[in-house]
Order: sequence, then C-alpha cells, then structure tokens
Amino acid sequence: MLIEFEFENYRSFKNRTLFSMENANIDDLKKHLIKNNYLKVSAILGANASGKSNFIKAFIKFTSIIRNSINPEKQKNYPHEPFKLDINAQNAPTFFRIHFFENDSFFEYLFEIDKTGNILKEELYQKEQNKNKKYLFKRDKKGIKYNSRSFKEAKGLIDKTRENALFLSVVNQFNGEISKIVYEYITQKIVIIDDLDCDDKMALISKELLKKETIKTQTLKILKKLDFSIKDIEIKKEEIPTFISEKIKNDTNLPEEIKKDLLTNGIETIKTKHYLFEKENIKGFIDFDFFEESEGTKKLINILPLIINTINKENVLIIDELDNSLHTLLIKNLIEWFTNNSKKAQFIFTTHDLNILDKPEVLRRDEIWFVNKNPKYEYSELYSLIEFNVRKDKNILKGLLKGEFGAIPIIDNLGN
Repeated sequence: MLIEFEFENYRSFKNRTLFSMENANIDDLKKHLIKNNYLKVSAILGANASGKSNFIKAFIKFTSIIRNSINPEKQKNYPHEPFKLDINAQNAPTFFRIHFFENDSFFEYLFEIDKTGNILKEELYQKEQNKNKKYLFKRDKKGIKYNSRSFKEAKGLIDKTRENALFLSVVNQFNGEISKIVYEYITQKIVIIDDLDCDDKMALISKELLKKETIKTQTLKILKKLDFSIKDIEIKKEEIPTFISEKIKNDTNLPEEIKKDLLTNGIETIKTKHYLFEKENIKGFIDFDFFEESEGTKKLINILPLIINTINKENVLIIDELDNSLHTLLIKNLIEWFTNNSKKAQFIFTTHDLNILDKPEVLRRDEIWFVNKNPKYEYSELYSLIEFNVRKDKNILKGLLKGEFGAIPIIDNLGN
C-alpha cells in the first residue's frame, strides 16, 4: 500500500515534490478508504505541458534505477534528467523517497543520485506495527552503516557495493529477507503505464492476463455491464506471413531467442466474438480482429484485465492519460467499480477529463491533485485540492474552470 512518494530535481519538477495517499480526515466517500486512513484512488489533472506525464515518469525513473542499479550496462540507459531551466539544478542531484506498507510493516526508503550515477545518500527505515521506527541502513559520502540487530542480511556486503550501485539492490541480490520485501514491492507491485508506451504495454500485459479464465470472465462481465456487445474474447496463435517472417530473419536488432520463438510459434492475437444475425434472429458468432474494434473498446479490453489483476494482487496501478479514447461515464464507472472491489489495491491516473469533477460522488476532495507550471520560472508544481479548504458541496469543476485552483491553460486571444 503506497503512502507517499517524494522527489526533487527531475525533469520539469525542480523543487521537492510530495504526493500522498493519506486521507485528509474529511467526511467524503468512506468506501474509498483503506483501513480508514489511506486512499484507493487519486486523479492528477492539469493543462497540456504542465508536467502530468513527468510525474508518472518520476515513478518510472525511480523504479528503473532500483531495478537496474547492479547492472552497469543497463545503467547507461537511465541518464541524469534534471530540471534544465535553472543553471544550479542542471548539475544538482536527483532525490527520490517512497513510504509504503507491506508485510505488516511500514517502510521508508530514499536515495539521492548525482549526474554521474553515483549514490550520494541512501536510507532504509522500518516501523513494525505498534513499535518504534528504526533505521536499517544509512549511507552518505563517508560510507554505509547498517543496523546489525535488525538488518543482519547486510553483513559483508558493503565492500561489494559500487559507488554507483544502490545498497538495497545489492543486498536483495544476495537474497536479503527485508531487502527483498522492499525491492519487490517497488519493482513488482507498482505497475506503471506511461503515455508513450501505453497501448503496446497494456496490450502485452493484458494479453497474458486474459489467458487466465477468472480474469477473462470478469472482463467480459464488466464489458457487458458497460453495454458492450462482445460475447467472448480469445487469444489465438497465428502463423506469421512470409513477407513478415523474412523481415524478422533479417532484423539484426532483434535477439535470436525472440526471432526463434516468433518464427516457430507464430504470434498471439486477440479475437473478439459478436453475435451473427439473420434479420432479427441470432445465427451464431463471428470473430473480429482486435484492430477492427473501436479505440474505446480496445482501450477497455486492455485496461480491464490490468485493473482486475491490480485488485486481486493488491497492487498499485499508475496510468498516464486514462481518458484517452474513454468516455467520461466509463471513467466514472471504472472508478466506482474499483473502489467498491478494492481492499488494499490503489489506482493513480492522470487525465484531461475535467468532467469527472462535476459530481462529488465520483472522487473525494483529497483524491484530486493538480499539476501547474509556474508561469515565470516554468517548473511544475503538484498540489492537492484539499489545500484550498473547499466545502464538500463546492462545484469543483466550475471553480477549476474559473481558475480558482490553477492547473488550466492560460490562453491569449488567438485572433485571426
């Protein structure tokens, strides 16, 4: 369960930025809460180029550094990405911190990384329920020290840690029990879909998930409730056409094992089944190729298995631009379905769809976040609606459009 994520000097975010899934002790939509303290859903809104996608990318950067820290070759793919519009920030380090609850403990993990990839600071804390918070290890420019009673798994590993490798990742590599909990939560339980690879990544994950009968059945059930006419979904193997197989054989960038699998086993495609009619009588079924469906239908078929799996696994699902190809009413229904069915799962998304704000029964006031770009210095700022002390009956949409909360485009008259 995610509690907080904090970062500094990453892309358009220059200053220390805190995102929280803690509730604000307001009397809104109690079913949206986990253990009466933490939020199941958060929506991030803002104008184009305000920094919403960079907020998602900060999560990706954070998890990628941890995942690839012990592999020098993969490290090269994640260069320094500071705020570029300030001379001092260009050479300053980037900071990340996460606070979460897993395996009956609260964990807090942070690190600071410089432009060369060296780790300047790294700390891990644990707070078991009904006990005091304790440090597991601390690292600075002078070195690493660890709690010999609570973090015995670190013994003998300090000398094995390069200055550009995270100590957490190193200890996890040697099967440390606590480090494994932290590492796997960050790299496996936080599932991120950013806008650049949204459709391809969702399709790839969903295709695998739809092979599970329980997830497919639940997906079809929801599609039916949302008034879609799809009667079944199948994953079918298809032989690759000759002209494509020749391209695969000649592709020098494609790993040999992937080439072999594609050429031997073919490719998997999604087929949807619809009723076939003769006048007003049902005569059977007809298959549709996935590309024949509307963009909205494809988006739903891709996203529903992800959401169902998130609930089942009690994961955190983060999606950039949720509203792409989806109607406002569908988004509202997805939020309602998620909050009704989630026990500990969490759903965080960015959107341009302001209409989800028009009814107070869709989102709690503390589930609404805004990203705004500073008009003078051009850095992004993230803040919660709750900071404005708005009343429960306040028309949030009207207030936003009037500019009361920022986070909308400032447009001069374009004239002719």
